[in-house]
Amino acid sequence: MPNYRNSLIPLLCTVLLLGCDNQQPEQMLETYSIRVANSLDMDTEELDLSQPLKLPSYPRRRERIKQVTDLRQGLIEVLNLRHCQLLDLIAERNSSLGKVMPPSKKMVYEIRLYSGLRNCLQRLEKTETDPALIQQIQTIFTVKHNELEANLWNGIFTSEAVERNFSLSEPALPLQEEAGFSQSRQALIILNQIASLNNNREKWSDSGYLDQLESHLHALYSLRYGSRWLRSLALIKNTLNHTSEVIEERLKERPLCFNQQTTPKARIVKNVFNKYYAGQVQPYMARIDRQGKEWLALNRNLLGNFTDIPQPMQAYKNQILAADAPLWLNYTQARDRHILAWQTLLKQCNLMPGSS
Repeated sequence: MPNYRNSLIPLLCTVLLLGCDNQQPEQMLETYSIRVANSLDMDTEELDLSQPLKLPSYPRRRERIKQVTDLRQGLIEVLNLRHCQLLDLIAERNSSLGKVMPPSKKMVYEIRLYSGLRNCLQRLEKTETDPALIQQIQTIFTVKHNELEANLWNGIFTSEAVERNFSLSEPALPLQEEAGFSQSRQALIILNQIASLNNNREKWSDSGYLDQLESHLHALYSLRYGSRWLRSLALIKNTLNHTSEVIEERLKERPLCFNQQTTPKARIVKNVFNKYYAGQVQPYMARIDRQGKEWLALNRNLLGNFTDIPQPMQAYKNQILAADAPLWLNYTQARDRHILAWQTLLKQCNLMPGSS
């Protein structure tokens, strides 16, 4: 298991900063809902945002892992690989530490072995006169070529860092702007670059991605942006639906304003809208919306590098990551419902922005 708990100092500083909010998202959202209900004189059940997330769980590791061939060459065959300058790489893999490599480091080994064997074959076919040697290396390369997708998949999707970003037990993202998004975003970009090897085997270039991988996985593991974003989105969705219901119930009763004549009571409601929704909820929601779109797209693209996705992961994608997944659709429906409720109420009192 990778020692992600010993995170880099900058990441620790970021995590510490995340805990410095004076107000938590739950408190801000619950206050907003209460203020709306009070301004409309609605006696309604208070919003409770402490409930567990009602979302599908990330598939278990045994449902994500792909089986690969345990290819072990004998001493003579390995010694022949000196022609490919791969002995040091293989010795590292066969060492005591190499035998307990985390998935990400196994993947890096497999990529470097694959690239080394490919380059070696291309060179030997032009210079080597020993057909047996070429055939032996070709046999190993064929196995590695056929299983490259599985090795890439395992290195990414069985890593604890990626798994932690879909946990349902993390707190929501803070109200402040910096919450680890930029570092987590960069980590996903690097993973996408590495995964692109699967469909770009001839032209793919490392460009330092493999050396950077572990530090980016530290960021994913430590910040857990994805897990926190999932909770934030659920909190916002629940708040919007609850508050919309309060407004809709009030609209069914005696009108707040007659003939679009603004009343003192209506101005109180508009002040609540300005202070709590426009001033607090909307900026938080806009950040969660904007960052979430990019987060989901990067995860969809990551999966898109693979042609053989285990069924549990495909089902999870359809529920959570897809552009038309229930996760996002339920949120946008709550958002649109909430906008419509406010528009209807404010128009009734001639208080829409731009009204005289």
